[in-house]
Amino acid sequence: MPRFSHRLALKIVLPFAALTLAIGAVGTLTATGELSSRSQQAFDAQLVHDGFVAQSMVKAGDAERRAILRLLTGGTGLSQNWDKTPALQAWLERALTIHSKVIVEVVDSSGREIVGVVGHGAFADTVSQGHDLSSWPGLSYMLSGGSSAVELVASAPQPAIFTGQPLRNAGRGLIGAILVGDSLDDRAGAIKASLKDDDVTFYDINGQVLTTSLSIPPSQWSTLALDANTRGRVSQTSVVELPRMAGGPGTEIVSPWTIGTANFGYLGTVRSTAGLVADTNQLRIILVTLFLAGVLFTLAIGIWLARRITRPVHRLVEATRLVSAGDLDHQAPVTTHDEIGELTDSFNQMTRSLKEKSASLRTTMTQLQDTYLMTIEALASAVEARDPYTHGHTRRVEEYAVIMAKALGCTEAEVHALRRACVLHDIGKIGIEDAILRKQARLEPDEAMRMQKHPVIGVDMLKGIDFLDPVLPLIRHHHERWDGNGYPDELRADEIPLGARILAVADAVDAMTSD
Repeated sequence: MPRFSHRLALKIVLPFAALTLAIGAVGTLTATGELSSRSQQAFDAQLVHDGFVAQSMVKAGDAERRAILRLLTGGTGLSQNWDKTPALQAWLERALTIHSKVIVEVVDSSGREIVGVVGHGAFADTVSQGHDLSSWPGLSYMLSGGSSAVELVASAPQPAIFTGQPLRNAGRGLIGAILVGDSLDDRAGAIKASLKDDDVTFYDINGQVLTTSLSIPPSQWSTLALDANTRGRVSQTSVVELPRMAGGPGTEIVSPWTIGTANFGYLGTVRSTAGLVADTNQLRIILVTLFLAGVLFTLAIGIWLARRITRPVHRLVEATRLVSAGDLDHQAPVTTHDEIGELTDSFNQMTRSLKEKSASLRTTMTQLQDTYLMTIEALASAVEARDPYTHGHTRRVEEYAVIMAKALGCTEAEVHALRRACVLHDIGKIGIEDAILRKQARLEPDEAMRMQKHPVIGVDMLKGIDFLDPVLPLIRHHHERWDGNGYPDELRADEIPLGARILAVADAVDAMTSD
């Protein structure tokens, strides 16, 4: 092989390398900026999504709490045990077996606690009695007849959200109320566990923290309080994003916390930005490193090799595509005397050999198909010879079928398939016993069922012979009927292949005109 001179390559590569590096530097800065922007957008979108998830979980908790209230007030357990505090407590604990953290408060008509129970779980021993709950917001109003239900947030002994309903005796007189609630600490923990990467904060109507899943002590909760401006921007149709540093850098999305039409405060969903910043910085380093390495490697080797290899390889690929599409006469041009040239010459020799072998193979396949078909046709003739009635039947059916097919405008391929189907349509009778096939009298029902299997037997015999695939549906369905009462598949109308319909008519014509 001749020695290559690098001077021309250097003249081409060096200016191109300088331009590529300049463009690459600008491109890298642009790409990293765009990726950072998209990462931020993805972060914001995920935060908004998580905020909606948190809201939906809050609403789901509200619905579950109301469902438990309906469960407790729907039966007679409360009224039966109302005057018996121990029995009432035991009944509540049994009723709350599967709700381990639900809080139930039963109060008398003045708002004094009869019994308070935390669901039958790890805290089942948390029972209280005698506390004055009349100061809970909205409870006294409900007990005085001002409303038929109440939703309230109680801050003691721990922040909790309650749904209450008055209770009446048989005479419709007010005897007290029942409140079902759950701890905001538990609710925040459940939402955090579901969102995994996010924390949740519940604020009251004044923006003060009721509870949070952030890893900060209660003494620092005041740093999270929402000012009047922030609260004013939060509405049912808009949320507010706030930067947070408590517990690490993060972003909080604040949305309204409502139950029905009542506003109870605000719900904050916090997502840490530490990972976003670290990922963005790492991405910048990776992109810059990969780009510089790629540019240097590509410019030093790629350009030099591409011009010498790509063009002849492309021509060879194009030749391969043409040959694979069936053009065995195509020859790839040999433009070099290196390994690519040798490969091209070898490819051309292979193409010529394939052309010769393909012609020989087509001849052999044609002869094999003819031999195979002759064998099968001989079997069909043997079947015809077993039944005196069918003597000449195949030839006549073929003549009738071809006349009809041409009249209907069938293609040459369809007519060819129909001819073969006519010859082979009764080959399945080779599997029918002579006692049935040659019987002169009417067939018994079981014999008729056996005879009706001959199309399926014929298809099973011929299945697997590729060049007979178009013929198999015609053989299988040549005894189907337009009204669906044929066999073996009870096809009807246009479900029957056209060739099978033609064959069926030709078969019927010959049957009706034969002695």
